Amino acid sequence: MHTAVNQSGVLVGKVDARLFKKVQTAPQQVATAIKEAILDGSLLPGSRLPSEEEMAENFGVSRPTVREALRTLKQARVIIATRGRNGGHCVSDLSMEHFALGMGQYMTLAIGAERMSYRDIVEVRFELELLSARTAAQRRTAEDLDALADLERLRPAGDEGSWTRQSALRYDLAFHRKLAECSHNPMVVAFVSSTIIAFQDCGVNIEDFDPADVLAHIDDVRQAVVDGDPLLARDAMRRHLELAGDLCGIEPPAQR
Repeated sequence: MHTAVNQSGVLVGKVDARLFKKVQTAPQQVATAIKEAILDGSLLPGSRLPSEEEMAENFGVSRPTVREALRTLKQARVIIATRGRNGGHCVSDLSMEHFALGMGQYMTLAIGAERMSYRDIVEVRFELELLSARTAAQRRTAEDLDALADLERLRPAGDEGSWTRQSALRYDLAFHRKLAECSHNPMVVAFVSSTIIAFQDCGVNIEDFDPADVLAHIDDVRQAVVDGDPLLARDAMRRHLELAGDLCGIEPPAQR
């Protein structure tokens, strides 16, 4: 790595970026060590951390330093604090299910506080569901196809005239979750699940629709996934989402 200083005293040439790496404070070093222990499996989700006194001794720092490190980790939701006689700090549940639940609850609160609208969620969900359908058709396994077939037990019984809106919606939500799982992309699963949670919690008003219409589009998506046709799966999902948008009174993003 060659560097030089010109006549004006300015450093020129290529400089090793490591020279400018920020030195971590003692609390940051402790927090980093705890995160590394989580990443390498030494600390599992739900594991209880040692006491502040023990960590201070192990790291060779003061208890206020440990306390500051723990505060930083709690803010980042890497750990949680528990109360009671056996209280302390535990590693957070880092599963995608936990992530989806937290995101869904956040969206619910944001909508209630008018920091977010249904339209915001629809725009994101529209693109996610298209991705979910396309990748599900590309990546579904034999086990996934069996799971989709098992969903038929949730399908409204009887002929079309006897289907209720509630039973159709229950089947619809279960199908969307299972389809996301068929994508084998944990982020798709988490985000699709979180938007479903938000819609359920906020009680999106759907006053009048024919359950047969909703289920017909789902059948088209499912068949395209079974056939392994990503383009047909995406297009069928687009039609399904456009209908859902009409029912909710929200226009999905324009087709690209």
